[in-house]
Amino acid sequence: MLIASEHATLPALSPDELLSRADLAGQALVMTVIRASDATSPHIAHLYFEKLTKGIPRFRRPLAAKLHWDRTVEVKMRRLKRDANGAPIPGEWFDGYRAGDRVMTHLIWDEDKGGYVTLWWNAVWQTTP
Repeated sequence: MLIASEHATLPALSPDELLSRADLAGQALVMTVIRASDATSPHIAHLYFEKLTKGIPRFRRPLAAKLHWDRTVEVKMRRLKRDANGAPIPGEWFDGYRAGDRVMTHLIWDEDKGGYVTLWWNAVWQTTP
């Protein structure tokens, strides 16, 4: 459920393309979304994967995950870029994670950000339990 601005210019990836490009994919429950305290840092989503389609998760707390206390992954959410008037820039998109949603998602590991990021604008959609 990524949200694209009104004039998205990037073509959607097919389900096969999303899966082949993803490091981690599957059905997840969005546990929390933490809003950044400034305008440049990413918002953070914590996802609990109920079904994995691809990959082995890099948990945000590996020891707690090993002990089955906390098996969530952290996603650094993309911030929507805006023009000088505050309007979304055409073609820009942001992650649509909301706490409590069940989603199918495709993620890649970003070494520079030290966490997972959403692969593409159509890489997240809501699912039923």
